[in-house]
Amino acid sequence: MPTPPAIVQAAPPWRQALRASYARGGRFLWFLVKMVLPWYLASELLLRSGVLAHLSSFLAPVMGLWGLPPEAAAVLLAGMLVNLYAAAAVAAPLALSWQQVSVLGLILGICHSLLVEAVVVRELTPRYRALTLLRLGLGLGAGWLLALALC
Repeated sequence: MPTPPAIVQAAPPWRQALRASYARGGRFLWFLVKMVLPWYLASELLLRSGVLAHLSSFLAPVMGLWGLPPEAAAVLLAGMLVNLYAAAAVAAPLALSWQQVSVLGLILGICHSLLVEAVVVRELTPRYRALTLLRLGLGLGAGWLLALALC
């Protein structure tokens, strides 16, 4: 006489949810490591070698408009051209004050990832260039006003 098949009991819902969240969290952590670590290491190397100070020294008067050190130009470029993760990684070794981080955060909150988002907006309207320039102007203008208020 054949034995009846064993009844396979499914894992409790909380265990399934925990397993799925660990998997998702692991993928997100790997994404962050891949995105942030190279930018952080590059900016740390450029900062410690003096290359960043040398390259950004001519930007001191311009960055002074926002109350930012000249090295913060690299943060703005990373945020505007790549994404906010890259900007955060570049900003980490700079030891910025809370006022400077606030100004950078406001600017990049308005005009981050300009190249990628311009491509997306181009699919919606032919005025994507004007909208990209508007975001850039609004971001820099809002950052300037915040810098005036905080300094």
